[in-house]
Amino acid sequence: MRRSILIIIFFIFVLPACFAGDADHKERRIYRLFLQVEDGDTVIYRSTHMRFLGVDTPEIAHPEVGFYRDQPYGQEAKQFTRTEIRKARRVTYRADGRDKYGRLLVHIFVDGYPLSLKIVETGLGYETVSVFGDNGFAEIAKSILLAAKLYPELPFQNPYLWRRMNRQ
Repeated sequence: MRRSILIIIFFIFVLPACFAGDADHKERRIYRLFLQVEDGDTVIYRSTHMRFLGVDTPEIAHPEVGFYRDQPYGQEAKQFTRTEIRKARRVTYRADGRDKYGRLLVHIFVDGYPLSLKIVETGLGYETVSVFGDNGFAEIAKSILLAAKLYPELPFQNPYLWRRMNRQ
């Protein structure tokens, strides 16, 4: 009887929570203990790959997907993301579905400020709003587009083009 009740509780409360956050834009807290920075625009949180909306940063080596060397500025972008997350008092995210690779598409906020915007403001990423739209985050997207004008030419190739030329 007790086992049956636990199973019912699992299916009613726990299982739905595992799939929450795909596209509801609700802000959720990130506990840094469970966060791993994969590269400048991707983190893994509690085994969920999260891809940042609005920005594309230089690649780092990922032999499992055919990239055997870092793109210039890839490690700098990764370190910037790691530093911004570590120094923040509060880290949250808002999700907007998944991409074709199954990654959760998110805006990460460090102390309430969009991390994608910080990356673009620093010149460590290309804006992707003009290609993919605002994903329901119109104000953030507008700010990212404005910030991109600060750096009309970045010192590295657009990661989209670099990936096309360097995947083996």
